[in-house]
Amino acid sequence: MSERIIDPHVHFFNLAQGQYDWLQGNNPVSWPNLAKIKAPITAAQLQQQTQFELAGLVHIEAGYDNQQPINELLWLAEHLADQNYKAISFAKIDGHPSNFNAAITALSHPSLIGIRDITQGSDAIRLSNSNCLENLALLSSEQLIFEAQFAIENLAITQHIVNYCHQLPQLQIVINHAGLPNDLLDWQQGIRQLAQIANCRIKFSGFELFPALSQNLQQLCFEFIIKHFGLHRVMFASNFPVCQINASYQQCWHSHYQRCTSDNMWSQLSYKNAQYCYQV
Repeated sequence: MSERIIDPHVHFFNLAQGQYDWLQGNNPVSWPNLAKIKAPITAAQLQQQTQFELAGLVHIEAGYDNQQPINELLWLAEHLADQNYKAISFAKIDGHPSNFNAAITALSHPSLIGIRDITQGSDAIRLSNSNCLENLALLSSEQLIFEAQFAIENLAITQHIVNYCHQLPQLQIVINHAGLPNDLLDWQQGIRQLAQIANCRIKFSGFELFPALSQNLQQLCFEFIIKHFGLHRVMFASNFPVCQINASYQQCWHSHYQRCTSDNMWSQLSYKNAQYCYQV
């Protein structure tokens, strides 16, 4: 069993300098253990929280400064100076193509590997905007990943994503947090649709956001994802520090390990797939 992991979904916060309106604004999220989630931490301290060797990580944008997201990348370059990491930043995926192009140009940084624009709930409709295809084409030409965070049980929007991928066969899309399962029958159909797209990958993470899903249901989700995506397009991730809603970093990765039926499965899902996808 390999002791090395690459965590492809981690957030570091700098509450003193960043904005994080969703976390410390007038109406912050009402998660359990919020004080623990907001506590400052370094990558070295994170490493001390797990028995596995954290050989690399991917920082996912966290709302440090959505007007000037390059500021988050510049801070990360200091905060993670001694780490093997890549970064996913923010750009408005349905923005006017000229604005989107300018945003990507402004994000030029050695750590940049892709962008995310959260489109959960009613915001998912933005993924059907006619600007999205041109903006995704720019990401594809720049060899940047699109991190898609939306409920794939919204089958109409999932079909838009499938259509984009057909039209842009070089575009790399990563589905965040297992596609946000809720209505499992429609979620399964979304998995089937997306798994047919060779340039689509998925991260198994974020189940702390769905307390109604028991461990047994989470295991069923895992098995369904593996059945359709296979071993080479699925990645374990922590969603740290948000995972601390109900689990420590160590507990999160131990739970991932327990799901694996072979050393090869563990190696692919905990290390090799993330290394290949994010070049980290």
